[in-house]
Amino acid sequence: MSSLLRVGSYNIMDGGEDRWAGQMELLASLDLDVLGIQEAKHWERQDHARLHATAETLGMQALFAPSKSHGCHLVLFYRWPRVSCARFQPDISGGRFHHTASRALLKVDGFAMQVLHTHLHPFAPSARLKEAGWLTEYASADEHSLLIGDLNTSGLGDPDPADWEQVAAHLHSRHRQMLSDGSYGGTDRRAMHALMNAGFIDPPRYLGLTPPRTAGHWGGNEKWDRRSDYVLVSPLLAPAIHEHLVVDTPITQALGDHLPAVAVLNLTALNR
Repeated sequence: MSSLLRVGSYNIMDGGEDRWAGQMELLASLDLDVLGIQEAKHWERQDHARLHATAETLGMQALFAPSKSHGCHLVLFYRWPRVSCARFQPDISGGRFHHTASRALLKVDGFAMQVLHTHLHPFAPSARLKEAGWLTEYASADEHSLLIGDLNTSGLGDPDPADWEQVAAHLHSRHRQMLSDGSYGGTDRRAMHALMNAGFIDPPRYLGLTPPRTAGHWGGNEKWDRRSDYVLVSPLLAPAIHEHLVVDTPITQALGDHLPAVAVLNLTALNR
């Protein structure tokens, strides 16, 4: 039995549409134990047909969390029987997120951990900061927690665009901090600061790596290579961080506007 736990996050863009088959081939190749998918649009249609087709294709169990906005639902997949689910709450905030944040109590070979899965507000940094406040408690020093999702913000230490003209002016409000005089400063990372100050650990930074982009390749009005997709861990899980990767190839770039992010944990490194 492997001691490695492979955890991924992937925003599939508008439900995958005609890219779904290629996305499934990609995800199957990653052999993930836990996977958070964002923007599962229309997956509830026809009695959740696309949801069940995805679970069958990946050989995983699905936990569906409906989004409050745009139909951008969240689905947490886990690979049974190695991973089992003891509890699941599809909305921890009572509808206060733009999308939602779910919480699952998963057991991996009998080892329990909480998995938070979310898609933070896409338009307003101030709203992301409020949403982050619902998640910080899970970074407690006595918690075994993972936070998976599209957080719609750059990580601490990640670069700003070389030139903000790479981003259309009408979209600066999504990304930049507004100064007291009404002008814009750099990237607004307050939500990420809240999560990191609470104790969450960013795997590539923990490993001393330069974090690779997960968005920006699609072009359009936001031609800025950046991170948006994360697997963060609570302090008790930090010793288990073994590897971090983003699958960035011409094939994956054509599958959507986000790239899948994967963290690998070596559970034998933990004092359980």
